[in-house]
Amino acid sequence: MSPRKYFTNHPCLQIVDLTKLNPEQLTAVKQQFDQELQHFTQSLQALSMAKGKFVECIDDIKTVSQAENEGQKLLIPASASLYIPGKIVDNKKFMVDIGTGYYVEKSADAAILFYQKKVDKLNKESVQIQDIIKEKTQYSLTIEAQIRQAAIRQHEAMSKQQQQQQQKEATTA
Repeated sequence: MSPRKYFTNHPCLQIVDLTKLNPEQLTAVKQQFDQELQHFTQSLQALSMAKGKFVECIDDIKTVSQAENEGQKLLIPASASLYIPGKIVDNKKFMVDIGTGYYVEKSADAAILFYQKKVDKLNKESVQIQDIIKEKTQYSLTIEAQIRQAAIRQHEAMSKQQQQQQQKEATTA
C-alpha cells in the first residue's frame, strides 16, 4: 500500500485518510474494525457449525440407507433426554427439513444432493468471509501502525514545544 492509507468499508461510504487522523480518532476507527472483525469471525464459526450439521446429515443418510440397516431398531430422540423406540421401515426415503418447519420426503440420493448443495453454498460463503477477515485484519494492522506513528508525531511535537518553552525561559532569564 502507498504511504497514505485510505479505507472504506463500502463503495458508497466516505474514504478516510488515516494520516490525517489523530491517535484518538485512529483508535475509534480501529475499534470499529475490530468489532467488524469479531462479527465476521462469529459468522464464520456459525457457518462452520451449520456445515458440520449438513455433513453429519449426509453421513447419517449414507449409513441408514445401507442394505443391512433395513428394519433396524433405533431410538428416536423426543427431547434432550427422552427417546422413543423405533424401527426403520424404508431406509431409502427420508424426511428432509427444507426450512421454516417444512419437510419433504426425498430419496437417499436426492437428500444427499440437497445437503451437499447446502454444504457447497456454505463453503463458498465461508471463503468469502475468510477473505473479508483477512482484509479487515490487514486494515486493523495498518491502523495500529498509524496509531503508533501518530503517537510518535504527537510526542515529538510536545517535546519540541517543551524545548521551545525552555529556550524562551532561558533567554528571558
